[in-house]
Amino acid sequence: MKSMLLLFAMTITMIAGAVIVETQSATADAQAPFRFELAPADGPRGLGVEGWIYNALPWRITNVRLRVDSVDAGGTVTASALGWVLGDVRVGGRGYFYVSVSSAASAYRASVQSFDKVASRRPGSRRLD
Repeated sequence: MKSMLLLFAMTITMIAGAVIVETQSATADAQAPFRFELAPADGPRGLGVEGWIYNALPWRITNVRLRVDSVDAGGTVTASALGWVLGDVRVGGRGYFYVSVSSAASAYRASVQSFDKVASRRPGSRRLD
């Protein structure tokens, strides 16, 4: 009986460990499906950062929330601002964004904070996006 219980406990531990490792690696690669083109903008809307986000995910996304960090010459983040991508971003496509910032910086860095999945594309099926 003890050996069965030990075997059961070891199996559960191995399964839980595999799930935890998978979760950690997925989190580390969370930004991999996105690429950004961005530039400072100072026009009628005021000081900001505008650009494009490229979607390499296998589904169309919407409600994309961005974070833009203002970075000084030493690489330190001096401020952050949040904004939205306009509309949906199709599979392999791009979406425009403009995020207001409080002051100019040496560089800007964008990241995706959240998004909603709209549709998937299955192999051999019609496009859903």
